[in-house]
This record gives sequence, structure tokens and C-alpha cells, in this order.
Amino acid sequence: MLFKVGESVSLLQETGFYSIVQINEPFAIVQDEFGFEYQVKLASLIKRIPVSGSVVNKELSQAPIASKKQGVSSIPTLDLHATALGIDGMPTNELLEKKLSHCRMFLNQCIEKRHAKVLIIHGVGEGVLKTAVRQLLQSKAGISFHDGNYSARGVGSTLVEIRMSEVSKF
Repeated sequence: MLFKVGESVSLLQETGFYSIVQINEPFAIVQDEFGFEYQVKLASLIKRIPVSGSVVNKELSQAPIASKKQGVSSIPTLDLHATALGIDGMPTNELLEKKLSHCRMFLNQCIEKRHAKVLIIHGVGEGVLKTAVRQLLQSKAGISFHDGNYSARGVGSTLVEIRMSEVSKF
């Protein structure tokens, strides 16, 4: 398969979005959405083809960033993937702070609505977003958290427990 510099690709066995920076047969240097570069075999690359039209998420509730998984659980859920938040064209150096801003807003909404548990989906990846989310959570009294791996959403999530008597807004 022929690839070009600047092309959007995915990696086999990995999550995330990458673009080709340089090609040196049989390898390519790719950059992820956070600006980190990796040398990978060309055989492990898959071209990303943009999909035209709009995607409708039927799980969305009244608030644009908070949703509830129906049937399995009534735990409010926030998906921090750039495509889910509608910020996938944003420069990588601003992306992390924008995702954390969405996370703060979501947590404040959940505190106002007195939800005792919430699920934050950050994905697996390199762990940059997971670390940043957990640092944000550690800074607050009344908040405890752990891996949400056992949840119906799968791996790459953090289950947050909120003690209403101790917590304040973010």
C-alpha cells in the first residue's frame, strides 16, 4: 500500500490518530494527536478515510457532554475522545487543556445533580490523558476513583465516586 507524507493513518493493535511525518522504507515516522512521534513499520499502517455526512449519537442527554448509557447502567458518562467532543481539528498543544476543561464542566454538572458515581472515558493510548484526569481528581477532597475496566464500556475509563458531603466544585 502506498502512503504519502501528511496522510492520516491508524496503527494496527493501537488506538489513536496518527499522521505520517516521514517515510523511509520499510518504516515510517508518524505523529500522534498529542504531537509524539514514533517509528513504525509501514505494514502496520492503515489509511484513515474520512466519512462524509453527520453522526448522530442517540445516547446524548440534555447536556451536550454528559450522556447516560441506557439499559446497562444509569451512571453519567463523559467520553473525552476528540471526535466525541467535536474538537478533532484542534491543535495538539491545546487539545489536552480543552479535554480537561470539558472534564471539569462535566464533573461540576454531576456534582450539581448529586450523582454519586460517574464514568470518564479517556482511552488507553499512552496514558497522558488518563494521568492528567487523575491528577485533576486527586486535587479534590470528596473524590475517589479507580479503573473502570470492569464496566460495560470496557477498558480505558476511570470510575469516579463523589462524596457529596465533602466535595466542592472544580
